[in-house]
Amino acid sequence: MTKTSPLALLLVTLLPAASFAQTSPFLTDELQRTLVNEISGDRSFEHVRQLTRYHRTGPGRDFWAAVEYIRSSAEDAGLEDVKVIRQAWNGRPWSCTSGEAWLLGPEPVKVADFDEVAVSIADHSRTTHVRAGLVDVGNGTSADDYEGIEVEGRIVLAAGDAAAAMREAVWRRGALGVVSYSSNRLQPFDAPDQVAWSRIPYEAKSVSGVDDGTPGTFAIMVSPRRGRWLRERLAAAGEPIEMTVDIEAEHDGPREQGMVEAWIRGREIHDQQIVLISHIQEEKTSANDDGSGCANMLEIGRALARLVREGKIPRPRRDIRFWWVNELSSQPQYFRDHPETPGKMLIALNQDMVGARQSWGGRVQYASRLPWSLPHALDDVMESILGAIRDGNTSYLANRGTGQPQPFLKEVRAVKGSREPFHARMVPYFGSTDHHSFTPRHIGVPGASLTNWPDQWIHSSADDLENVDATQLERNAVVVAAVAHYFAALEADDVAALAAYVAARGRARVAGDAATAVAHLVGANDEDRSDAWAEAAALVRQTHAKEDRALASLDRLDPASRTKGIVSAARHLLQESQRAEVLALEEAYVALTGVTPSTPEPDETARAMARKVYAPAGDAAELSRSLRKVEAPSGLHPLMKFEVLNFADGTRTAWEIYEAVAAEALSAGHWYYGTVTPARVQAVLDSAVEVGALTMTDR
Repeated sequence: MTKTSPLALLLVTLLPAASFAQTSPFLTDELQRTLVNEISGDRSFEHVRQLTRYHRTGPGRDFWAAVEYIRSSAEDAGLEDVKVIRQAWNGRPWSCTSGEAWLLGPEPVKVADFDEVAVSIADHSRTTHVRAGLVDVGNGTSADDYEGIEVEGRIVLAAGDAAAAMREAVWRRGALGVVSYSSNRLQPFDAPDQVAWSRIPYEAKSVSGVDDGTPGTFAIMVSPRRGRWLRERLAAAGEPIEMTVDIEAEHDGPREQGMVEAWIRGREIHDQQIVLISHIQEEKTSANDDGSGCANMLEIGRALARLVREGKIPRPRRDIRFWWVNELSSQPQYFRDHPETPGKMLIALNQDMVGARQSWGGRVQYASRLPWSLPHALDDVMESILGAIRDGNTSYLANRGTGQPQPFLKEVRAVKGSREPFHARMVPYFGSTDHHSFTPRHIGVPGASLTNWPDQWIHSSADDLENVDATQLERNAVVVAAVAHYFAALEADDVAALAAYVAARGRARVAGDAATAVAHLVGANDEDRSDAWAEAAALVRQTHAKEDRALASLDRLDPASRTKGIVSAARHLLQESQRAEVLALEEAYVALTGVTPSTPEPDETARAMARKVYAPAGDAAELSRSLRKVEAPSGLHPLMKFEVLNFADGTRTAWEIYEAVAAEALSAGHWYYGTVTPARVQAVLDSAVEVGALTMTDR
């Protein structure tokens, strides 16, 4: 009898499962049924309903009320070691008790009321009781808007940003306050009746001609339609119209923020934690952003805790740690206070906007891949499980002939939710939400996020319960619970199967990037073909190097080196693949030009960059503070600046950093990350050295 290799056996067991739709090798049918039967989008929706009662702006009275609701709900859910963690915070607490604005002529009209629409009063508005004329200042954000208009002692009506109007009208010209009809939409006419959530500065800082510390006053927020109506009223009157504004607000309380922590304790491994995150603070209503994520975490915690307690699933090997946080603030502060913590974490899974009624506004549930500076097996597990739930809840034309359930083969649906399909996909790395606090090099925890986009309702009065679909809540909760459970329960004997899968998916990704490299070469102008060749070849090299690092990420899960043979074989295949893809790229170049490609001679910039090596400076806490001061040149995407700093690891030269980041941008597409140039990369590195975030050695 011929002996079959372990790798061949693994592929035999993996490939049939991977070849069928609605399946994942990381989520068995039995476990999927168990999770779907227990996790409830309707329960999650009820948590969203409760959280929309609180105007939970950064940490004021209602923020702490929401914290307490989450804490008590986590305890009721059966989670372990639930507690509120209070942290230092450099912001100002703000709470509004009441606020109204009335236009008095020609007949009284109520313009805004905090009790009706909480975002009608901009954050940090002070207690105010005034009666004054309202005057139109157009946008109100630049000096030109005020030419020939007397605003001292009056209230200004501005189409532009309330904070900018505060600077120009109140601090520089003596106005009493602002009525703003600015919008958080790119085009206000897309949502004419939304009232934007806005914030004015607590006090002046670095405003030319204004003393630092000069307090802000108030800003009333109205919808674009109401703002236009006010503008027409003022134009018809030909003079200011009297207005009253009455606000009761406070900035009392300690300058601190808070987060809620809870656990499902693992039975044996405590330094490979699976961290689930969502953020508490947002405006009142704020159902989807991020009431949906907070609610789903409560429901995931309840479901997993109950399944463990009832013996339907084993207690996981690793800890599952739940963090409800102040967005992009609690985690960095926690890591500064407890610098040993990231080393105990394996992965982080964020949920931010996971309840969208997708048919409203064409929203898609996106899952973030990891940045190229931090490749990990998490990408493949997330994509596989997300794809299984998506495909099980999407209707396919040919499927009608199979006799299987219609319209969805493996339906996940809440009782009170819709029966809409599940539009979901993995995309290149994005930031702007809480997983981004885990992925800087000095933290180094692979973090992914589920976030829907586009969203016409975010940060406005319209992000309310009608926007949320209990069915989509349930689907996303099942995805996150399944990914968390897979890594938390992963046995040492199962890492080999994971390694084989990651290796196979890696080969598919490098093939895709090789096609992108060829397309880049073909699309270049004749005069740019030589440069395009260098960029395409760099993409081929960098994508192979990234996949090699993804395989290396398995070492932590495999202390006994059971996957050594699989990983070694996969790395050998990557080396062969790189040679073959570069050769194919050369052949494409010859076919296009008739000559053999040659890498352009490096110019002085390239030669200088090839001599400089950059390394992080200081400990994690110092680095966290200094990195915030690094400036990027115009035209460089913020995430590419982030990657420049992540790739500066003390071994790469500036030119190697450029090649890595440029390849990542080319892989995603210039429409996604823009264009990366050597000069822009060098500008970031120079700024980082100047602020003390990096050190430079001339090699």
